[in-house]
Amino acid sequence: MNYSDSARIRAVLTNCGFLYSETEEEADIIIFDTCSIKQKAEDKITGRLKEIPKDKRIWITGCMVQHNFRLSPLTKGGGEAGGSKPLSAFKRGNFIGSIKTVNPKVIGKTNEEIKELKSKKNADFSSSIFINHAYNPLFFELNKTYPHLELFFRIDDTGFLPLMLQTLGYENIKINTELFNEYEKIIPNEGASMNTHNKTAYIPISTGCNQFCAYCIVPFARGLERHFPAEQIINEAKQHLKNWVKEISLLGQIVNKHPDFVHILKEILKLEGLEWLRYTSPYPTYYSEELLQLHETEEKLCPHIHIPFQSGSTSVLKKMFRGYTAEQCYQFIDKIRALKREISITTDMIIWFPDETEEEFEKSLQLVEYGKFDMVYMGIYSNRPGTFADKKYTDNIPYEVKHQRRTKMNELLKNISTENNQKELWTKIKMMINKIDKDGNLYGYTTNMKQVNVPLRLHSPWLEEDEWKPEGANFQPWDIIPIIITEAQKFKLIGETIYYFSIWNLSSKK
Repeated sequence: MNYSDSARIRAVLTNCGFLYSETEEEADIIIFDTCSIKQKAEDKITGRLKEIPKDKRIWITGCMVQHNFRLSPLTKGGGEAGGSKPLSAFKRGNFIGSIKTVNPKVIGKTNEEIKELKSKKNADFSSSIFINHAYNPLFFELNKTYPHLELFFRIDDTGFLPLMLQTLGYENIKINTELFNEYEKIIPNEGASMNTHNKTAYIPISTGCNQFCAYCIVPFARGLERHFPAEQIINEAKQHLKNWVKEISLLGQIVNKHPDFVHILKEILKLEGLEWLRYTSPYPTYYSEELLQLHETEEKLCPHIHIPFQSGSTSVLKKMFRGYTAEQCYQFIDKIRALKREISITTDMIIWFPDETEEEFEKSLQLVEYGKFDMVYMGIYSNRPGTFADKKYTDNIPYEVKHQRRTKMNELLKNISTENNQKELWTKIKMMINKIDKDGNLYGYTTNMKQVNVPLRLHSPWLEEDEWKPEGANFQPWDIIPIIITEAQKFKLIGETIYYFSIWNLSSKK
Protein backbone atom coordinates (compact mmCIF):
# COMPACT_ATOMS: atom_id res chain seq x y z
CA MET A 1 0.00 0.00 0.00
CA ASN A 2 2.90 2.37 0.67
CA TYR A 3 4.18 1.80 -2.87
CA SER A 4 0.70 2.46 -4.25
CA ASP A 5 0.28 5.63 -2.17
CA SER A 6 3.69 6.93 -3.19
CA ALA A 7 2.97 6.35 -6.87
CA ARG A 8 -0.17 8.47 -6.55
CA ILE A 9 1.71 11.27 -4.77
CA ARG A 10 4.25 11.22 -7.59
CA ALA A 11 1.48 11.39 -10.21
CA VAL A 12 -0.16 14.45 -8.62
CA LEU A 13 3.12 16.32 -8.11
CA THR A 14 4.28 15.56 -11.66
CA ASN A 15 1.04 17.08 -12.93
CA CYS A 16 1.70 20.11 -10.71
CA GLY A 17 4.95 20.71 -12.62
CA PHE A 18 7.45 18.97 -10.30
CA LEU A 19 10.16 16.63 -11.56
CA TYR A 20 10.86 13.33 -9.80
CA SER A 21 14.45 12.66 -8.72
CA GLU A 22 15.95 9.20 -8.36
CA THR A 23 18.35 10.38 -5.64
CA GLU A 24 18.00 12.37 -2.43
CA GLU A 25 21.05 14.43 -3.38
CA GLU A 26 19.32 15.89 -6.44
CA ALA A 27 15.95 16.44 -4.75
CA ASP A 28 14.69 19.70 -3.25
CA ILE A 29 11.86 17.96 -1.38
CA ILE A 30 12.09 14.65 0.50
CA ILE A 31 8.72 12.94 1.10
CA PHE A 32 8.27 10.25 3.75
CA ASP A 33 5.28 7.98 3.13
CA THR A 34 5.03 6.34 6.54
CA CYS A 35 3.74 3.15 8.15
CA SER A 36 2.56 2.81 11.75
CA ILE A 37 1.83 -0.89 12.02
CA LYS A 38 4.69 -1.08 14.53
CA GLN A 39 6.30 1.61 16.67
CA LYS A 40 9.65 0.66 15.11
CA ALA A 41 8.39 1.99 11.76
CA GLU A 42 7.73 5.43 13.26
CA ASP A 43 11.05 5.41 15.10
CA LYS A 44 12.83 4.89 11.77
CA ILE A 45 11.28 8.09 10.43
CA THR A 46 12.38 10.24 13.36
CA GLY A 47 15.84 8.73 12.94
CA ARG A 48 15.93 9.51 9.23
CA LEU A 49 14.91 13.13 9.77
CA LYS A 50 18.30 13.74 11.40
CA GLU A 51 20.01 12.75 8.14
CA ILE A 52 18.20 15.19 5.83
CA PRO A 53 20.25 18.34 5.06
CA LYS A 54 18.71 21.60 6.27
CA ASP A 55 18.55 23.00 2.74
CA LYS A 56 15.97 20.38 1.71
CA ARG A 57 12.27 20.53 2.51
CA ILE A 58 10.61 17.58 4.23
CA TRP A 59 7.04 16.36 3.80
CA ILE A 60 5.49 13.53 5.83
CA THR A 61 2.31 11.61 5.04
CA GLY A 62 0.86 8.17 5.62
CA CYS A 63 -0.25 6.37 8.74
CA MET A 64 2.19 8.06 11.13
CA VAL A 65 0.48 11.37 10.40
CA GLN A 66 -3.05 10.05 10.28
CA HIS A 67 -3.28 8.10 13.51
CA ASN A 68 -1.61 10.96 15.40
CA PHE A 69 -4.54 13.16 14.40
CA ARG A 70 -6.25 11.64 17.44
CA LEU A 71 -3.82 13.71 19.56
CA SER A 72 -4.54 16.93 17.68
CA PRO A 73 -5.77 20.01 19.56
CA LEU A 74 -8.71 19.87 17.18
CA THR A 75 -9.73 16.50 18.59
CA LYS A 76 -8.85 16.66 22.28
CA GLY A 77 -7.77 19.06 24.98
CA GLY A 78 -4.19 20.14 25.57
CA GLY A 79 -1.52 20.56 22.94
CA GLU A 80 0.12 23.80 21.95
CA ALA A 81 -3.23 25.22 20.83
CA GLY A 82 -4.82 24.58 24.25
CA GLY A 83 -8.48 23.91 24.94
CA SER A 84 -10.43 21.35 26.88
CA LYS A 85 -13.10 19.86 24.60
CA PRO A 86 -12.79 18.01 21.32
CA LEU A 87 -14.11 19.80 18.27
CA SER A 88 -16.51 18.15 15.86
CA ALA A 89 -13.50 17.43 13.64
CA PHE A 90 -12.86 14.30 15.68
CA LYS A 91 -16.16 12.90 14.47
CA ARG A 92 -14.78 13.00 10.95
CA GLY A 93 -11.04 12.56 11.53
CA ASN A 94 -9.72 9.81 9.29
CA PHE A 95 -13.05 8.09 9.12
CA ILE A 96 -14.67 10.09 6.33
CA GLY A 97 -12.18 9.16 3.62
CA SER A 98 -11.93 11.60 0.73
CA ILE A 99 -13.47 15.06 0.92
CA LYS A 100 -16.31 15.24 -1.59
CA THR A 101 -15.85 18.85 -2.62
CA VAL A 102 -13.87 20.58 -5.35
CA ASN A 103 -12.52 23.49 -3.34
CA PRO A 104 -12.10 22.70 0.38
CA LYS A 105 -10.50 24.98 2.91
CA VAL A 106 -6.95 24.10 3.96
CA ILE A 107 -6.59 24.29 7.75
CA GLY A 108 -3.42 24.18 9.83
CA LYS A 109 -0.82 26.37 8.19
CA THR A 110 -0.09 28.14 11.49
CA ASN A 111 -0.55 27.34 15.14
CA GLU A 112 -2.32 30.67 15.61
CA GLU A 113 -4.95 29.54 13.12
CA ILE A 114 -5.66 26.46 15.23
CA LYS A 115 -5.95 28.57 18.41
CA GLU A 116 -8.49 30.78 16.67
CA LEU A 117 -10.52 27.79 15.51
CA LYS A 118 -10.55 26.36 19.03
CA SER A 119 -12.21 29.56 20.24
CA LYS A 120 -15.13 29.14 17.86
CA LYS A 121 -18.15 27.11 18.85
CA ASN A 122 -19.76 24.59 16.49
CA ALA A 123 -17.09 25.06 13.83
CA ASP A 124 -17.95 23.25 10.59
CA PHE A 125 -15.09 21.20 9.10
CA SER A 126 -17.13 19.18 6.63
CA SER A 127 -15.39 20.86 3.66
CA SER A 128 -11.92 21.19 5.18
CA ILE A 129 -8.64 19.38 4.86
CA PHE A 130 -6.04 19.43 7.62
CA ILE A 131 -2.29 19.97 7.37
CA ASN A 132 0.62 20.69 9.70
CA HIS A 133 -0.43 22.31 13.00
CA ALA A 134 -3.78 20.50 12.91
CA TYR A 135 -1.68 17.45 13.87
CA ASN A 136 -0.30 18.91 17.10
CA PRO A 137 1.61 17.95 19.08
CA LEU A 138 3.45 15.77 16.53
CA PHE A 139 4.03 18.39 13.83
CA PHE A 140 4.69 21.19 16.34
CA GLU A 141 7.33 19.21 18.22
CA LEU A 142 9.08 17.89 15.11
CA ASN A 143 9.01 21.31 13.44
CA LYS A 144 10.83 22.86 16.41
CA THR A 145 13.71 20.42 15.89
CA TYR A 146 13.47 20.31 12.09
CA PRO A 147 12.37 23.75 10.83
CA HIS A 148 12.69 22.48 7.24
CA LEU A 149 9.75 20.14 7.93
CA GLU A 150 7.25 21.87 5.66
CA LEU A 151 4.16 19.70 5.27
CA PHE A 152 2.06 17.05 7.02
CA PHE A 153 -0.91 15.70 5.06
CA ARG A 154 -3.28 12.72 4.88
CA ILE A 155 -2.92 10.18 2.07
CA ASP A 156 -6.65 10.52 1.39
CA ASP A 157 -6.03 14.21 0.65
CA THR A 158 -3.29 13.57 -1.93
CA GLY A 159 -5.52 14.92 -4.71
CA PHE A 160 -5.58 18.28 -2.93
CA LEU A 161 -1.80 18.73 -2.86
CA PRO A 162 -2.09 21.63 -5.36
CA LEU A 163 -4.31 23.53 -2.88
CA MET A 164 -2.00 22.74 0.03
CA LEU A 165 1.01 24.01 -1.90
CA GLN A 166 -0.77 27.22 -2.87
CA THR A 167 -1.64 27.73 0.82
CA LEU A 168 2.04 27.27 1.71
CA GLY A 169 3.07 29.93 -0.83
CA TYR A 170 4.11 27.87 -3.85
CA GLU A 171 3.51 29.76 -7.09
CA ASN A 172 2.65 28.63 -10.62
CA ILE A 173 1.22 25.32 -9.42
CA LYS A 174 -0.45 23.50 -12.29
CA ILE A 175 -3.74 21.78 -11.52
CA ASN A 176 -4.89 18.78 -13.54
CA THR A 177 -8.58 18.51 -12.76
CA GLU A 178 -8.59 14.82 -13.72
CA LEU A 179 -6.28 14.12 -10.78
CA PHE A 180 -7.98 16.57 -8.47
CA ASN A 181 -10.11 15.51 -5.51
CA GLU A 182 -10.62 11.84 -4.66
CA TYR A 183 -7.60 9.66 -3.84
CA GLU A 184 -9.00 6.51 -5.41
CA LYS A 185 -9.42 8.21 -8.80
CA ILE A 186 -5.73 9.07 -9.11
CA ILE A 187 -4.10 6.70 -11.61
CA PRO A 188 -0.29 6.79 -11.87
CA ASN A 189 0.65 6.79 -15.54
CA GLU A 190 4.33 6.06 -14.97
CA GLY A 191 6.26 4.42 -12.15
CA ALA A 192 3.15 2.53 -11.13
CA SER A 193 4.88 0.81 -8.22
CA MET A 194 7.59 3.24 -6.98
CA ASN A 195 9.82 0.26 -6.14
CA THR A 196 12.13 -1.98 -8.17
CA HIS A 197 9.20 -3.83 -9.74
CA ASN A 198 8.60 -1.30 -12.52
CA LYS A 199 6.39 -3.78 -14.33
CA THR A 200 4.19 -4.30 -11.27
CA ALA A 201 1.16 -2.12 -10.57
CA TYR A 202 -0.30 -2.00 -7.06
CA ILE A 203 -4.02 -1.17 -7.29
CA PRO A 204 -5.98 -0.41 -4.10
CA ILE A 205 -9.52 -1.78 -4.32
CA SER A 206 -10.43 -0.66 -0.81
CA THR A 207 -8.99 1.28 2.06
CA GLY A 208 -9.45 1.27 5.82
CA CYS A 209 -10.85 -1.54 7.93
CA ASN A 210 -13.90 -2.28 10.10
CA GLN A 211 -12.44 -5.35 11.80
CA PHE A 212 -10.84 -3.50 14.74
CA CYS A 213 -8.57 -6.37 15.77
CA ALA A 214 -7.50 -5.71 19.34
CA TYR A 215 -3.84 -5.02 18.48
CA CYS A 216 -4.25 -3.15 15.18
CA ILE A 217 -3.79 0.57 14.51
CA VAL A 218 -5.06 0.43 10.91
CA PRO A 219 -8.68 1.57 11.48
CA PHE A 220 -7.36 4.57 13.44
CA ALA A 221 -4.77 5.41 10.77
CA ARG A 222 -6.58 4.57 7.53
CA GLY A 223 -10.15 5.02 8.71
CA LEU A 224 -13.20 2.87 8.22
CA GLU A 225 -13.57 0.46 5.33
CA ARG A 226 -14.36 1.89 1.88
CA HIS A 227 -14.68 -0.24 -1.25
CA PHE A 228 -13.86 1.37 -4.58
CA PRO A 229 -16.17 0.80 -7.61
CA ALA A 230 -15.36 -2.35 -9.61
CA GLU A 231 -15.47 -0.52 -12.94
CA GLN A 232 -12.94 2.03 -11.69
CA ILE A 233 -10.56 -0.73 -10.52
CA ILE A 234 -10.80 -2.59 -13.83
CA ASN A 235 -10.23 0.62 -15.80
CA GLU A 236 -7.11 1.36 -13.74
CA ALA A 237 -5.81 -2.14 -14.54
CA LYS A 238 -6.40 -1.48 -18.25
CA GLN A 239 -4.47 1.79 -18.00
CA HIS A 240 -1.47 0.11 -16.36
CA LEU A 241 -1.42 -2.72 -18.91
CA LYS A 242 -1.37 -0.14 -21.72
CA ASN A 243 1.80 1.18 -20.07
CA TRP A 244 3.43 -2.26 -20.35
CA VAL A 245 2.85 -3.42 -16.79
CA LYS A 246 3.05 -7.22 -16.57
CA GLU A 247 1.97 -7.94 -13.01
CA ILE A 248 -1.00 -6.50 -11.11
CA SER A 249 -1.41 -6.77 -7.36
CA LEU A 250 -4.79 -5.84 -5.86
CA LEU A 251 -4.64 -4.28 -2.39
CA GLY A 252 -6.98 -4.05 0.55
CA GLN A 253 -6.76 -4.46 4.31
CA ILE A 254 -9.24 -7.32 3.84
CA VAL A 255 -9.00 -7.48 0.08
CA ASN A 256 -11.42 -10.37 -0.51
CA LYS A 257 -14.16 -8.62 1.49
CA HIS A 258 -14.86 -6.38 -1.52
CA PRO A 259 -18.41 -7.33 -2.60
CA ASP A 260 -17.31 -7.63 -6.25
CA PHE A 261 -13.93 -9.24 -5.61
CA VAL A 262 -14.36 -12.38 -7.71
CA HIS A 263 -15.92 -10.34 -10.54
CA ILE A 264 -12.94 -7.95 -10.46
CA LEU A 265 -10.47 -10.87 -10.63
CA LYS A 266 -12.30 -12.47 -13.55
CA GLU A 267 -12.45 -9.23 -15.54
CA ILE A 268 -8.76 -8.40 -15.00
CA LEU A 269 -7.76 -11.95 -15.94
CA LYS A 270 -9.36 -11.34 -19.36
CA LEU A 271 -7.25 -8.26 -20.09
CA GLU A 272 -4.63 -8.36 -22.82
CA GLY A 273 -1.04 -7.98 -21.64
CA LEU A 274 -1.55 -9.35 -18.14
CA GLU A 275 0.90 -12.07 -17.16
CA TRP A 276 0.53 -12.33 -13.38
CA LEU A 277 -2.30 -11.35 -11.01
CA ARG A 278 -1.96 -11.26 -7.22
CA TYR A 279 -3.86 -9.84 -4.24
CA THR A 280 -3.15 -9.10 -0.58
CA SER A 281 -4.18 -9.46 2.18
CA PRO A 282 -7.22 -11.74 2.27
CA TYR A 283 -9.09 -13.01 5.32
CA PRO A 284 -9.97 -16.68 5.80
CA THR A 285 -13.65 -16.07 6.57
CA TYR A 286 -14.22 -14.13 3.33
CA TYR A 287 -13.01 -16.87 0.97
CA SER A 288 -15.64 -18.36 -1.32
CA GLU A 289 -15.41 -21.70 -3.10
CA GLU A 290 -15.49 -19.78 -6.39
CA LEU A 291 -12.41 -17.77 -5.37
CA LEU A 292 -10.49 -20.90 -4.43
CA GLN A 293 -11.45 -22.54 -7.71
CA LEU A 294 -9.99 -19.59 -9.63
CA HIS A 295 -6.60 -20.45 -8.13
CA GLU A 296 -6.97 -23.94 -9.52
CA THR A 297 -8.12 -23.04 -13.05
CA GLU A 298 -6.59 -19.63 -13.86
CA GLU A 299 -2.91 -19.86 -14.73
CA LYS A 300 -2.38 -16.09 -14.52
CA LEU A 301 -3.74 -15.97 -10.97
CA CYS A 302 -0.50 -16.69 -9.17
CA PRO A 303 -0.29 -19.94 -7.13
CA HIS A 304 0.35 -18.14 -3.85
CA ILE A 305 -1.98 -17.19 -1.00
CA HIS A 306 -0.82 -15.02 1.87
CA ILE A 307 -3.30 -15.50 4.71
CA PRO A 308 -2.56 -13.76 8.06
CA PHE A 309 -3.65 -16.34 10.64
CA GLN A 310 -1.80 -14.52 13.50
CA SER A 311 -2.14 -17.42 15.97
CA GLY A 312 -2.91 -21.14 16.17
CA SER A 313 -4.73 -20.82 19.48
CA THR A 314 -8.49 -20.26 19.54
CA SER A 315 -8.32 -18.53 22.92
CA VAL A 316 -5.70 -16.07 21.64
CA LEU A 317 -7.61 -15.49 18.41
CA LYS A 318 -10.68 -14.65 20.47
CA LYS A 319 -8.73 -12.09 22.51
CA MET A 320 -7.45 -10.62 19.23
CA PHE A 321 -11.03 -10.23 17.89
CA ARG A 322 -10.08 -12.14 14.74
CA GLY A 323 -13.51 -13.69 14.29
CA TYR A 324 -12.44 -17.28 13.53
CA THR A 325 -11.09 -20.30 15.41
CA ALA A 326 -7.94 -22.37 15.09
CA GLU A 327 -10.09 -25.19 13.72
CA GLN A 328 -11.19 -22.92 10.87
CA CYS A 329 -7.52 -22.20 10.10
CA TYR A 330 -6.87 -25.92 9.69
CA GLN A 331 -9.99 -26.33 7.55
CA PHE A 332 -8.93 -23.47 5.30
CA ILE A 333 -5.46 -24.98 4.82
CA ASP A 334 -7.10 -28.29 3.90
CA LYS A 335 -9.19 -26.55 1.24
CA ILE A 336 -6.11 -25.02 -0.35
CA ARG A 337 -4.20 -28.32 -0.26
CA ALA A 338 -7.18 -30.08 -1.87
CA LEU A 339 -6.87 -27.97 -5.03
CA LYS A 340 -5.37 -29.75 -8.04
CA ARG A 341 -2.87 -26.92 -8.46
CA GLU A 342 0.02 -26.61 -5.99
CA ILE A 343 -0.43 -23.39 -4.01
CA SER A 344 2.26 -21.75 -1.87
CA ILE A 345 0.92 -20.51 1.48
CA THR A 346 2.52 -17.79 3.60
CA THR A 347 1.20 -16.25 6.80
CA ASP A 348 1.67 -13.71 9.59
CA MET A 349 2.10 -14.64 13.24
CA ILE A 350 2.12 -12.38 16.30
CA ILE A 351 4.63 -13.74 18.79
CA TRP A 352 3.50 -13.62 22.42
CA PHE A 353 0.28 -11.69 22.51
CA PRO A 354 -0.46 -10.47 26.09
CA ASP A 355 -1.09 -13.31 28.55
CA GLU A 356 -0.29 -15.94 25.90
CA THR A 357 0.73 -19.14 27.67
CA GLU A 358 3.38 -21.62 26.65
CA GLU A 359 0.61 -24.03 25.65
CA GLU A 360 -1.06 -21.40 23.44
CA PHE A 361 2.25 -20.61 21.75
CA GLU A 362 2.82 -24.32 21.10
CA LYS A 363 -0.51 -24.36 19.25
CA SER A 364 0.85 -21.70 16.91
CA LEU A 365 3.89 -23.89 16.27
CA GLN A 366 1.54 -26.80 15.54
CA LEU A 367 -0.34 -24.68 12.99
CA VAL A 368 2.93 -23.72 11.27
CA GLU A 369 3.95 -27.38 11.16
CA TYR A 370 0.56 -28.43 9.76
CA GLY A 371 0.38 -25.60 7.22
CA LYS A 372 3.90 -26.19 5.89
CA PHE A 373 4.08 -22.46 5.21
CA ASP A 374 6.76 -21.26 2.82
CA MET A 375 7.20 -18.15 4.94
CA VAL A 376 5.94 -16.86 8.28
CA TYR A 377 6.24 -13.12 8.84
CA MET A 378 6.65 -12.92 12.61
CA GLY A 379 5.81 -9.81 14.55
CA ILE A 380 6.84 -9.59 18.19
CA TYR A 381 3.89 -7.98 19.94
CA SER A 382 4.16 -4.38 21.09
CA ASN A 383 1.42 -1.99 22.19
CA ARG A 384 0.00 0.48 19.69
CA PRO A 385 -1.48 3.49 21.53
CA GLY A 386 -5.23 3.83 21.07
CA THR A 387 -5.97 0.19 20.31
CA PHE A 388 -8.16 -2.04 22.46
CA ALA A 389 -5.16 -4.17 23.48
CA ASP A 390 -3.26 -1.10 24.63
CA LYS A 391 -6.19 -0.02 26.81
CA LYS A 392 -7.27 -3.40 28.19
CA TYR A 393 -4.30 -5.81 28.07
CA THR A 394 -0.97 -5.63 29.84
CA ASP A 395 2.08 -6.41 27.72
CA ASN A 396 3.31 -8.75 30.44
CA ILE A 397 5.69 -11.09 28.62
CA PRO A 398 9.41 -10.24 28.91
CA TYR A 399 11.14 -9.15 25.74
CA GLU A 400 13.79 -11.86 25.99
CA VAL A 401 11.10 -14.54 26.26
CA LYS A 402 9.43 -13.20 23.13
CA HIS A 403 12.73 -13.47 21.28
CA GLN A 404 13.30 -17.01 22.51
CA ARG A 405 9.91 -18.03 21.16
CA ARG A 406 10.54 -16.21 17.89
CA THR A 407 13.81 -18.12 17.51
CA LYS A 408 11.98 -21.40 18.14
CA MET A 409 9.39 -20.64 15.46
CA ASN A 410 12.07 -19.48 13.04
CA GLU A 411 14.03 -22.72 13.44
CA LEU A 412 10.89 -24.69 12.66
CA LEU A 413 10.24 -22.48 9.62
CA LYS A 414 13.79 -23.01 8.31
CA ASN A 415 13.27 -26.77 8.31
CA ILE A 416 9.88 -26.48 6.61
CA SER A 417 11.20 -24.04 3.99
CA THR A 418 14.12 -26.32 3.13
CA GLU A 419 11.78 -29.31 2.86
CA ASN A 420 9.30 -27.39 0.68
CA ASN A 421 12.01 -26.04 -1.61
CA GLN A 422 13.46 -29.51 -2.14
CA LYS A 423 10.18 -30.38 -3.86
CA GLU A 424 10.86 -27.60 -6.40
CA LEU A 425 14.05 -29.23 -7.72
CA TRP A 426 14.13 -29.75 -11.49
CA THR A 427 10.74 -28.13 -11.96
CA LYS A 428 10.13 -25.48 -14.60
CA ILE A 429 8.73 -22.17 -13.36
CA LYS A 430 8.66 -18.50 -14.32
CA MET A 431 10.49 -15.73 -12.49
CA MET A 432 10.27 -11.96 -12.57
CA ILE A 433 13.71 -10.34 -12.58
CA ASN A 434 14.17 -7.65 -9.92
CA LYS A 435 17.88 -7.09 -10.30
CA ILE A 436 20.85 -7.98 -12.49
CA ASP A 437 24.23 -7.49 -10.84
CA LYS A 438 27.46 -6.49 -12.55
CA ASP A 439 28.38 -10.14 -13.14
CA GLY A 440 25.11 -10.88 -14.89
CA ASN A 441 23.49 -12.83 -12.05
CA LEU A 442 19.70 -12.56 -11.88
CA TYR A 443 17.64 -11.99 -8.72
CA GLY A 444 13.87 -12.12 -8.50
CA TYR A 445 10.85 -14.10 -7.45
CA THR A 446 8.73 -16.87 -8.89
CA THR A 447 5.02 -17.14 -9.64
CA ASN A 448 4.55 -18.76 -6.22
CA MET A 449 6.38 -15.83 -4.59
CA LYS A 450 9.64 -17.55 -3.72
CA GLN A 451 12.96 -15.75 -3.90
CA VAL A 452 15.20 -17.10 -6.65
CA ASN A 453 18.75 -16.43 -7.84
CA VAL A 454 20.00 -17.39 -11.31
CA PRO A 455 23.79 -17.41 -11.82
CA LEU A 456 24.04 -16.46 -15.47
CA ARG A 457 27.67 -17.27 -16.30
CA LEU A 458 28.40 -20.58 -17.94
CA HIS A 459 31.64 -22.16 -16.86
CA SER A 460 31.84 -24.28 -20.00
CA PRO A 461 35.43 -25.14 -21.01
CA TRP A 462 34.91 -24.37 -24.72
CA LEU A 463 33.42 -20.88 -24.23
CA GLU A 464 35.73 -17.86 -24.22
CA GLU A 465 35.28 -15.31 -21.43
CA ASP A 466 33.59 -12.81 -23.73
CA GLU A 467 31.17 -15.40 -25.12
CA TRP A 468 29.31 -16.18 -21.91
CA LYS A 469 26.25 -14.12 -22.86
CA PRO A 470 25.02 -15.22 -26.31
CA GLU A 471 22.74 -13.14 -28.51
CA GLY A 472 19.11 -13.46 -27.43
CA ALA A 473 19.87 -13.63 -23.72
CA ASN A 474 19.94 -9.89 -23.06
CA PHE A 475 17.68 -9.94 -20.05
CA GLN A 476 16.38 -6.76 -18.44
CA PRO A 477 15.02 -6.09 -14.96
CA TRP A 478 11.28 -6.85 -14.78
CA ASP A 479 11.46 -9.45 -17.57
CA ILE A 480 9.45 -12.57 -16.83
CA ILE A 481 11.45 -15.58 -17.98
CA PRO A 482 11.19 -19.40 -17.75
CA ILE A 483 13.73 -21.10 -15.51
CA ILE A 484 14.44 -24.53 -14.09
CA ILE A 485 15.27 -24.99 -10.40
CA THR A 486 18.65 -26.62 -9.88
CA GLU A 487 19.28 -26.07 -6.16
CA ALA A 488 17.06 -25.68 -3.09
CA GLN A 489 18.05 -23.71 0.01
CA LYS A 490 16.08 -22.39 2.99
CA PHE A 491 14.04 -19.37 1.93
CA LYS A 492 15.67 -19.34 -1.51
CA LEU A 493 15.85 -21.23 -4.79
CA ILE A 494 18.73 -21.38 -7.27
CA GLY A 495 17.94 -21.83 -10.94
CA GLU A 496 19.11 -21.60 -14.53
CA THR A 497 17.32 -20.02 -17.43
CA ILE A 498 15.82 -22.60 -19.76
CA TYR A 499 18.16 -21.35 -22.50
CA TYR A 500 21.30 -21.92 -20.47
CA PHE A 501 20.06 -25.11 -18.95
CA SER A 502 19.52 -26.55 -22.43
CA ILE A 503 23.13 -25.74 -23.39
CA TRP A 504 24.41 -27.19 -20.12
CA ASN A 505 22.34 -30.35 -20.62
CA LEU A 506 23.61 -30.85 -24.17
CA SER A 507 27.21 -30.21 -23.15
CA SER A 508 26.96 -32.74 -20.33
CA LYS A 509 25.88 -35.37 -22.85
CA LYS A 510 29.04 -34.66 -24.87
